[in-house]
Amino acid sequence: MTRAAINLNGPTGEVIDVTSLGRNAITSHKAGIGEYRVLGTLGMAPPPEGWGYVINPLDTGVEVRIRHVAPTLEISISRDGVAVDLLHSLTLHVAVEPLPPEPLPEPRPDPLAAALGEIARRRAQADQVIAPLQDAVDLEEASALELDNLRAWKRYRVALNRLPDQDGFPETLEWPSVPQ
Repeated sequence: MTRAAINLNGPTGEVIDVTSLGRNAITSHKAGIGEYRVLGTLGMAPPPEGWGYVINPLDTGVEVRIRHVAPTLEISISRDGVAVDLLHSLTLHVAVEPLPPEPLPEPRPDPLAAALGEIARRRAQADQVIAPLQDAVDLEEASALELDNLRAWKRYRVALNRLPDQDGFPETLEWPSVPQ
């Protein structure tokens, strides 16, 4: 529960304005002479958050009675026991429902970090394929197919290393084709 201050127009009973730390969908109307009804509150805000009400100096001397009969806040105004309308305004410090938390904005990925991360991931994949093929070459046991595959994967790895030199890096990249 949080609080709001609302100003009611005495002659019409309408909300003049609302200052709220929570919801501010508060409406009001004049139900009769000296009778005002407010909807959209949870009643008066208790101390220390609330101060009750404040009447405009033009309405000094009136008696104010406030009663919360959910969902309505009933305000009765009288002078010397006789119901009277407010000449100017009444400020109420009411309790209202808190605003729902605003969802946090989706974090925007850093294009440079994303590109470098994907390059590193693809480079690690190439390194894993190249290592046993290079071993076969180093041991002079590589077949013609293994030699072709090694050259293709090394070309791929070189192309990955050259991606930062492309125009538009890191936002737009033309990724090299993965060897088959």
